[in-house]
Formats: sequence, C-alpha cells, structure tokens
Amino acid sequence: MGGSDLGFSLYVHIPFCVRICTYCDFPRVLLPNVTATSAGTTAPETFIQDPEATFSAMTRALRALPADMRSRPVDTVFFGGGTPSCVPPVLIAGILRTARELFAFDDDAEISTEANPEDVSPAWIHALLDAGVNRFSLGVQSFACAGPLGRRHTPQRAIEAVGHLRDAGVTNLNLDLMFALPEQGQAELARDLAELIALSPEHVSCYGLTLEPETPLGRDYAAGRYLFPEDDVWLELYRTIQDRLESAGYEQYEISNWARPGRECRHNLRIWEGADYLGIGPAAVSRWRRWRWTEPADPAEYRRRVEGCLWPQEGPSPWAAASDTVDDGGEDIETLLTGTRLLRGFDLGRLHGRLREDCICDLRTKGLLWQTGGRVGLTRPGLPVADSILAQLVDALRAPEESVR
Repeated sequence: MGGSDLGFSLYVHIPFCVRICTYCDFPRVLLPNVTATSAGTTAPETFIQDPEATFSAMTRALRALPADMRSRPVDTVFFGGGTPSCVPPVLIAGILRTARELFAFDDDAEISTEANPEDVSPAWIHALLDAGVNRFSLGVQSFACAGPLGRRHTPQRAIEAVGHLRDAGVTNLNLDLMFALPEQGQAELARDLAELIALSPEHVSCYGLTLEPETPLGRDYAAGRYLFPEDDVWLELYRTIQDRLESAGYEQYEISNWARPGRECRHNLRIWEGADYLGIGPAAVSRWRRWRWTEPADPAEYRRRVEGCLWPQEGPSPWAAASDTVDDGGEDIETLLTGTRLLRGFDLGRLHGRLREDCICDLRTKGLLWQTGGRVGLTRPGLPVADSILAQLVDALRAPEESVR
C-alpha cells in the first residue's frame, strides 16, 4: 500500500450526462434542458442547473486537504464519470490548475479524461491539451450494436472523433468496447473489432455488458424484449476478443484491458497494484493508507457538506457519506480483488502467509492459476472465470492471527 514517500493518483468524478445510457446504474446527473424522456429513460433522474457550482466545491475540497496529504506527488490523474466531455473544458482546466498549485506533479504524469465521441471537436481537444490532458479514453462501446445501449453517436461519428484526436496530435488513445450485447453474435463482434483495429488506438478496453435489473435495459431483458448471449457464447466472444487483439499486436495485461507494448493505463495499474488514490467530486471513492471513503452522490449535498467543513488532519474527508478503516484481513481481500485482475499477478508476500497453499495448488493443477517464485496470477483459461477463482481464494484466506510467516 501507499506510503508517505510515494506518489498517489487523483480521480475526479464528473457525474454529469446529457443522456442516460440504458445499461448505466452509476451515480449521474442530467444537465439542464434535458428531460428524462429525451435522455432515453423513464426512470427518475437528478437534475442540476449549475455544474459550475459543483466544480467550485471540488476545487474547495482540494484546497481543504491537510498539509500532510499534500506532501506527496501526483503520478496520475483521471477524469471519469458520468461524461467529462459534456462539461466546458475550462472546468476541467480549473481542477488541474488547482491540483498543480497544491501538489508536485511527476514530469511524465499521466492525465486522462473519458469522452463521448459526439462531444469531441478540434476546439474541445485543444482546450484539454492546453490544460495538460495527455491521454483520452473514447467511449465507443459498439460500432454494430449501439442502438439498444442508448448511445448518442453513430459509428461514423466515432471514427470522426478519432480522426480529430489524431489530427490534434494525440498519441495516447484508448477506445472502450462492450461485448455480450443484445442480439450480438460473432459477426457483430467481428465488425466491432475490425473497425476498432483499423483505428489503431494505443489501448483497448473491452467489458462484458452487465445487466442491472433497475436499468431500462435490465427491465427490457426481464420483459423479453432482447436476447442476450448465454454463458457459453459469452466465453466464445471473450476468447475471440483475446485472439483478435493479440493478432493485431495488442498485449492483454488485465482481464478487460489490452495495450500496445508500454502503453498500459498507468492510473488503473496503480490502483490495481494497491497504490493510494484520492477521489474528488460527488460519489468519488478514495483509498488512502488504511482509510476508505465515499463522497455524497448528490451534487447539492456534496456542495453543502464541502462548504460547511474543514479538513484538519490526514484521514477521510469530513464530508464523506461513508468511511471505513480496513484491517489486515480487509487489505488481504483487496489484494486478491485487484491482484487477480492483472495478468502479471501479485506478490504473495503482500498476504504474509495467510493464503492456504492447498488452494493455490488445486487451482494450479486445474490450469487456472500460475505461480512463479513468490508471484501468482490467473492463466489465460482462468481469466473468463475470474470471479469464481476469486471467491475460492477469499475462502482460502486465513485470519490474520493464523498467518504463517
């Protein structure tokens, strides 16, 4: 875990959207002049008339940090959401300007932002480049099956957005795809992968669609309006992604992420490897030493709490909606949760002998786990069943007082 001499990552949560995707159950807020119907969902949503006020509160939250939390350098920054690209770039620039005033930044700090293709324009790109953003993550999701997802862009608009980014000199680009979509088979996936590979991003994220029951898409599924791939088809689609991206020169380094050599997302890698990160904004989550906390999800409540509190000493923000302190057992579970996602695995020494050897041996015998020296990780056949393996590993943890050293 992080220490006082180590850098940390900054995550800025921008919860605003102009349309709610049909599969999304993340905390989000519709921008003005958008109705629930035009946003693609009939579910009640939160509306806000002044995103600038929320950004002002986020700036105040940064400035309120106690001195001992400002002594460490920033290694990475990630603007996520929500839809960071739907707010004026000047707001993102203001957060970065404040962060640079308060923290030392590594010379090669990775500064990423998510974006939707329909928001990308030459002016928008240049404003963010001028602010210091050097990595862009474009939420394409699908070229062939985007309709049921409630996405606003067309396949051509996604291609044009990549062109704008390249014309502006962007050389660190991620494209997000989803798979196991409604009515998706191998032909539709092949089209998505062919279009993506032709655009030659440095990084690719591919996530299987998770159906949440209280989302419009989840309700459509329950009503029988769409067919989704069965588990065996899901596995075939995932293996197709692995094979196709590998043949195109991408290296898989995490369950859902591939990159050209040396172009992994450093922000996510640091989090998966257990580094500290500070979350700013409504619903943002933080991990700092042994403290964990989550900010209020409602922007108005977030603003109210930030305005009324001081942050006198190192620890969770005083306006957090929830906070906790993890013990050794909790850290062990976090190590397994994050470490099993990485193909390079994790150092068993982080568990201090608390993982039973018989479980490791059993998973190795089944070809689902590899072990080299003091490191273990999932094999390629183990990746699609990572959740099942994780459950077995968690069950095999000894209590801290039973550890073998």
